[in-house]
Amino acid sequence: MGLPQPGLWLKRLWVLLQVALHVTLGKVQLKLFPRKVKQRILAMNRKNPHFSYDNWAPTLFSTQYFWFILKVRWQRLEDKTEEGGLAPNCPVVRLSGQRCNIWDFMQDGWAFKNNVVIRNHRNLQDRLLAAHLLLDRRPQCPVVVDTMKNQSSQLYAALPDRLYVLQEGRILYKGKPGPWNYHPEEVRAVLEKLHS
Repeated sequence: MGLPQPGLWLKRLWVLLQVALHVTLGKVQLKLFPRKVKQRILAMNRKNPHFSYDNWAPTLFSTQYFWFILKVRWQRLEDKTEEGGLAPNCPVVRLSGQRCNIWDFMQDGWAFKNNVVIRNHRNLQDRLLAAHLLLDRRPQCPVVVDTMKNQSSQLYAALPDRLYVLQEGRILYKGKPGPWNYHPEEVRAVLEKLHS
């Protein structure tokens, strides 16, 4: 990937300041107004049946939270995908270990149901084991994983999650970043329109 362009350094610095302010204000609000913060977070997640405030609250505005949000926001600065634009044909790995490219799976589309909690991967084997957890839920689409270079994740600005519909090398739908801003019903509508 090399060193970022000079303009990117300034954007990253600005994002660093924004995230630091966000985390600091969040910690203060969590200490001063815990009930209000809880109500707001619960309201944001009312559509997610697997959300548990008690599991999230202790992690909010922590050091790990800061670094994760910073990583996500920095990655979004380099987002090159556009609806209607060419879809990056990133390398991915089948669960068998065979290397291929993301375009190899476009005929079936992508569809994910429910979330699976997975720890950070230290190597490709960790990533492949985590993908097997998804297979236990019997998804109706091919399952592949990104390489350890995370090229797919970077080019598609997919952290923490993002929904896309790709067809014939083009991006037909680019969802907003999740978990709070993505809408699977929009993906369903696009897919239904394609098959009508």
